[in-house]
Amino acid sequence: MSAVRTAIGRLRGGHGWTLLAVAVGWLLVQGFRVALPAILPDIKAEFAVGNATAGFALTVLWFAYAGMQFPGGVVADRVGERRLLIAGLALGTACLGLFYLAPVFAVFLVACGAFGVGAGLFGTPRDMLLSRTFPETVNTAYTVTFAAGSLGAAALPFVVTELAGRFGWRVAVLGLLPLFAVVVVGLWRVVPATGRTTAGDGLSAGETVRRTLAALSDRTVLLASAGMVLFIFTYQSILSFLPTYLVEVKGLDQGFAAALFGLLFVFAAVVQPLAGTLADRYGERPTVVVLVVLSTVTLVALPFVDPGPALTLLVPVLGIRIAIGPLTSAYVVRELPEAVQGSGWGLLRTVFFGVGSTGSTVVGVFGDAGLFDAAFLLLSGLTGAIVVFWLLLPSRGGVG
Repeated sequence: MSAVRTAIGRLRGGHGWTLLAVAVGWLLVQGFRVALPAILPDIKAEFAVGNATAGFALTVLWFAYAGMQFPGGVVADRVGERRLLIAGLALGTACLGLFYLAPVFAVFLVACGAFGVGAGLFGTPRDMLLSRTFPETVNTAYTVTFAAGSLGAAALPFVVTELAGRFGWRVAVLGLLPLFAVVVVGLWRVVPATGRTTAGDGLSAGETVRRTLAALSDRTVLLASAGMVLFIFTYQSILSFLPTYLVEVKGLDQGFAAALFGLLFVFAAVVQPLAGTLADRYGERPTVVVLVVLSTVTLVALPFVDPGPALTLLVPVLGIRIAIGPLTSAYVVRELPEAVQGSGWGLLRTVFFGVGSTGSTVVGVFGDAGLFDAAFLLLSGLTGAIVVFWLLLPSRGGVG
């Protein structure tokens, strides 16, 4: 646990406040993205749309998020991470008002896309900033930040669902706006100004793309990236429809389903820092392989577990898969040349989340056909396939 103490201990200095501000920003971004699926039954009812159409709205959000990763990385290489972090969260803040005002589903789709753009502007520079600020404890810094996102994902769905039950989903969404605004100000005050990457000075856009593609031809990067694509696809699919699945297939009350959904992220918030510490000590490969195996087994069991104590225990444990993401991110970022680290990571994230964004629509189509159980079994098989890619990766030793 020394790595955890080291990272958290830096809260006493400027770096620690940077970590705190970025982590809280991610808490809100991730929390809201998870809160939308939790109130999806209410949104479907108001706009009179089915699972496939509702899933498409979430695909729009994630596809917009994906589309901003590469340009966000290129711009961050040139103007620094701080400006993009602030701009992204500020746009997300404005979008909460647009959700509240949306008179028809088409405007709701626009709000989803715009929020995805803001979240995308936040995502890539977040990773770049953590990698450069915490080089010796990068896995811990990543997992602490992602654990904050998991806490937001645990709390916000429950809070928003409760508020939606009393005041409607629009008021529930609008109620988050002041929190977003406060964190925008916090980022502006505590994140240090960062300039362009010196190693990338003078590179044209074409040269940046060429160097990025050359870096992406590395076998290690490609294998880890293939595993990440499967992780994002399965994660986004589960994220989008697990609350709906629990209500429509398992017969749970919407409030109880939202609470279980939130506990999934509480469990993830506990597991993520532990996984980061183990990866720093023993290496990413054995840690990720264990996480993938456990994630596969728990998801396979989901369709066969009846409502009751077993389901109540199983749903939170599904959150163990979330720890795979930050460890893979840290692994890939360290393999990219500094000159195009932002643009290269942004391009990869565009691929990851672009492919992964289709998961919401795919599972929605399964759901409309009455095949939710089959969809989750398919996702479990795709999860298990991630092991193959990680077993082919070179093993990195830990710190001992």
